[in-house]
Amino acid sequence: MTPTEPQPALFPASAVTPEPLPSPDFHGVTFHEIQARTLLNRRRGAAPGGLGWTLNPYRGCTHACTYCFARDGHRHLGHNTGEDFQTHLYVKTNAATVLRRELRTGKTGDQWVMVGTSTDCYQRAEGRYQLMPGILRALIDYRVPFTTTTKSALLHRDIALYAEAARVTDVLVMTSLGSLDDRVWRAFEPAASPPRARLDTLRALRAAGVPAGVLIAPVIPHAADHPDALNNLVDACAEAGAVTVFPDIMRLSPGARPWFLDQAARHLPPHLHHRLAADFATRRAMPPHYVQQVTDHIHTRAAHHGIPRWQDYIHSLHHPTP
Repeated sequence: MTPTEPQPALFPASAVTPEPLPSPDFHGVTFHEIQARTLLNRRRGAAPGGLGWTLNPYRGCTHACTYCFARDGHRHLGHNTGEDFQTHLYVKTNAATVLRRELRTGKTGDQWVMVGTSTDCYQRAEGRYQLMPGILRALIDYRVPFTTTTKSALLHRDIALYAEAARVTDVLVMTSLGSLDDRVWRAFEPAASPPRARLDTLRALRAAGVPAGVLIAPVIPHAADHPDALNNLVDACAEAGAVTVFPDIMRLSPGARPWFLDQAARHLPPHLHHRLAADFATRRAMPPHYVQQVTDHIHTRAAHHGIPRWQDYIHSLHHPTP
């Protein structure tokens, strides 16, 4: 990311294949319905009142994001981390029942539950299984503070539940969005909701009185890191009413790296593929100075709009300014 360097045209939309399907379609997808023994997973080292637990009703994800770190986990289920990750979905059909049983014991204490941290809890399978309303109802009934992270406009369906939750506990919905450019979306997140649809979801949440922000992630080097593109993205988040932003630069886990580079070679223009391959063929992340530069740029632009860093926003919930 060099502020004075002009951003070349990435590539025409027609150069990215395959195009996302025009409507939900589960052709070729195998659903593995399972009975979960537990739903809450403890985060080690979480502070009192902090983000102490994760909750994921699905394993595998039809969003097919090429960089997704959760691909690694599919190997433990006997699948590959490429095509199998997006075609073999594991559905915890008893999610709401198990969650209620765990919350009844006071298991979470005063710590937050993070919903959808691994795979998207509002991926297309949620339209079929409808697990989230039961999960949300349990969190509401036990007044558990929680966050939800998603790339999906399907969350619109449950906005009334989020509004109810926000009246009885701390809630923060984070829309995951790393670029406004539809070419980037089609290349790296082919079956997630379009960028503008995600912003519309954010806008609808804020209109309903639900605290909502943006996980500006992943910022993909060479494709979405130009200062002007980042400025436009932060400006759009501000316009939609984001209460906070959290920037995160793309990292590639060992399981995701081969699939990511293979898809880049297949579907991206050679110049972009070569730059990504040079940076990630043997390492997981960009150099620290690059990560810091991009992160600082996003935070500076957000501060221009009065949008606090994520850590400061969470801190303010427990230490409000008089």
